[in-house]
Amino acid sequence: MRLTLAPASGLAAVICLLLGVSGCTLGTRPHAASTAITEPVVPSAFVAVVSGPAAGPSLAGLVAATARPGEHLDVLEADPTARVLAAASSPPPARAVVAGRPSAPGPGSTPFQRAEYNQSLARWQHDIASAKQAVTAQTQTALTAWASALSIADKVSHLPGPAGDLASECAIAVSVLADLDETVGGNFGGRRVVLLYAPSLGGSLPPGELTGDDVIVVTSFLPSGAAVSSAQTSLLAAGAARASIVGPEFTAAQLAQLVTFGLSQKVVADVLSGPALFANDSAQLGPGAASALLPLIGPLRKAGAAAVINGYASTPGSQTTNYRLSYARATAVAAFLEAHGVSASSLAIVGHGSSDLVAAGPASANRRVVVVIEEPASE
Repeated sequence: MRLTLAPASGLAAVICLLLGVSGCTLGTRPHAASTAITEPVVPSAFVAVVSGPAAGPSLAGLVAATARPGEHLDVLEADPTARVLAAASSPPPARAVVAGRPSAPGPGSTPFQRAEYNQSLARWQHDIASAKQAVTAQTQTALTAWASALSIADKVSHLPGPAGDLASECAIAVSVLADLDETVGGNFGGRRVVLLYAPSLGGSLPPGELTGDDVIVVTSFLPSGAAVSSAQTSLLAAGAARASIVGPEFTAAQLAQLVTFGLSQKVVADVLSGPALFANDSAQLGPGAASALLPLIGPLRKAGAAAVINGYASTPGSQTTNYRLSYARATAVAAFLEAHGVSASSLAIVGHGSSDLVAAGPASANRRVVVVIEEPASE
């Protein structure tokens, strides 16, 4: 008996007819619709007010390090005219299109069909992973180019010299943020960072002027603890959601962390308080501190994770003493984390004294540290 092989499509039809299977197909089913790969766009506002040429290089590096899609950036001079040095919106994230996920073979599929599907699925998963990496790299390249094109260091270098104070610089930032709210609809969701290079912490801030902004003040030197505590009190009374005042010992990486926390939504706050950590008037970790701090080790060891460690103190005592105590408490927590394998470069330490109370009730409730962790983006 002699057999003649028909073309593949004809053979498939013959087999289907002989088997009596309605709608029979060979191989895997058609692919689903294509998949678009991109990064989320979460609107944020970053307003920096500079008072002199010395801030140029650090601000330029900071903008490049913290840039993200959906960011509205304004850099202004701290003078009566509030001259705009740079104003721009960051570029959108890159986008890639990958063929849709292959559909699994239907009931009654052969081992060959299932093997073919598994190979197609593995190729698709590889394509998705490669597209994600490419999108992240292309997005970062575009953001870096955007930040460089702003020429912030050059523009700031032409400023005449330090001018203004904390209150006048806040007023400039508030005015810009009000304009942004009108032009882009005010959809920042609390992701508004005000960075002030203030030569002086003086001036009077009207209550409610800062509507939930994250305010970071950079000074060329830190004055007394009482002055820092008083400035923080004024910023919080003016409506700031958080007030950080840092001096020249603060590294560029730590400053970038503070800005990133303010612009990002991916934060987790762990409140570690009272007798579990510290005795009254002490920055020495108590015997129960380890059990409270150890759960933070895992999240902070993840690649890309970082944290701001905020120290607080109860109200009795002088402002200077409480500020130093709060900073020492935050430092003690950081030292514990570093001793357990957390990179020191991923931790920023901020003392809040007793002016920025975080707990109601008895004074001892503010004997605490708040660790704000930025978790790495999930794959």
